[in-house]
Amino acid sequence: DDRPVLQTDALWQTMGLLKSGKTFFCMELGFCIAFGLEFHGLPTKEGNVAYIIAEGGIGRNFERVLALCAKYEEKLRVKFGIPEGDDYIAAAMDSGKFNLIDSPVDLANPDPKKGRGVDVLLDQLAHEPYVAVFLDTWARMLWASGGHDSDQNTVGPAVQGCDRIRKALGCAVVMVAHVGVAKDAQGRAKGLSDPAGAIDGATHCSKVGDGPLARYEFKATYQRHAVDGFKIVAQLRASGPNVALTSDNVANLAKLNKRDSQMLDVLRGMERGASLADWQAAVEAAKITGRDGKPLKADALRKAFKRATERLMTADAIEDDGGMVTVKSDPGGDDMIFGTAEEDFMEEDE
Repeated sequence: DDRPVLQTDALWQTMGLLKSGKTFFCMELGFCIAFGLEFHGLPTKEGNVAYIIAEGGIGRNFERVLALCAKYEEKLRVKFGIPEGDDYIAAAMDSGKFNLIDSPVDLANPDPKKGRGVDVLLDQLAHEPYVAVFLDTWARMLWASGGHDSDQNTVGPAVQGCDRIRKALGCAVVMVAHVGVAKDAQGRAKGLSDPAGAIDGATHCSKVGDGPLARYEFKATYQRHAVDGFKIVAQLRASGPNVALTSDNVANLAKLNKRDSQMLDVLRGMERGASLADWQAAVEAAKITGRDGKPLKADALRKAFKRATERLMTADAIEDDGGMVTVKSDPGGDDMIFGTAEEDFMEEDE
C-alpha cells in the first residue's frame, strides 16, 4: 500500500515522455517478477511474464535483456545452479519464464486480421500460468487495431481487451503509454481519459538532465487502492556491454554540481586520451570562478578538481585508462547540473 509499483491482477499504466525510461523500468520489472528477484529493493511475486515489445525491434531490446542478465548474474547462477564459466543466460532465457513477443496485439477487435488478436495471445500463453503481461507500447497496440489514442471506437474496446487478458490469465496487465508534450498534459497518458478511469494504478516516468548522470524518476500515481507519491530514482549505468537502471536512494546516486559540469566541459573539448595532468592544466587555464565571481586560487582549484574527478568516476561519466582520461559518453550540454547547493562551492572556495 505504501510502495505501489505493480499490484497483483491489476490493470496498470506506466507512462512518460519519449526517452523517460519507461521500457528500461518495465522490462526490468518484468524480468525481476519472472525470476523472483527483488526489484530495486522491493519483493516480487514470482511467475511467468510475457513482454510484448512492439517498438525498437527484438534485437535492440534483447540487448536490454542481456544487460539485466549481467546485472543479476550472481542471483541467476544461484537460481539455475549454473557454475562460473557456464552459460547462465541460456539457462534463464530457455526457462520460458520471461518471454519476449515482437508482434503488437489487436486489443479492440473481436475478429482481428492477421492473427494478432487477444484470443491468439491467450492461446499462445495458455500452456503456462502467467502473472504479468506488458504491452509496450499502448499506441502500437491501438495502431494494430486500426485506431489511435484519441479514437473512442478503439480506446474503449482496447481497455476491454486488456481486461479480457487480465481475467483470463489471472494476471496483471501493464499498458506502457506516452504522455503529451504540453506541460499541462504530462501527468496523464495521451489521448482519451478512458484508461485513466479504468486502471488500478499508474507509474509516471520522467527524466531529469542528460548524459551519463541523467536521473530517472518513477512515481506512483492514479492509485485506486494504494497511495500516490512513492518514488524510485535511478540512473543508467554500465551492465555488461550495455546499460541498466541502478538505484538505491537519491543520496547514493552520483550528482554533479555546476563546477563539476564546467570541468567536464573542459575535458569534452580536449582530444580523446588526454592525461589527467593535461586535463588539470586545461582546467586551470579555463580560470573557473568561485562564489565571488573571481578565479579560484590554485589550492582551492586543486581540491575542486580532485572532488570533481572522484564524482565523475563514481558516476561512470569518465574513464581513466592508465592515466589517459576520456568522457565515456558525451552528455552534450549543461543539463547535467543537479547538485548546485551553495555549500558545494563554499567548501571548495575555502
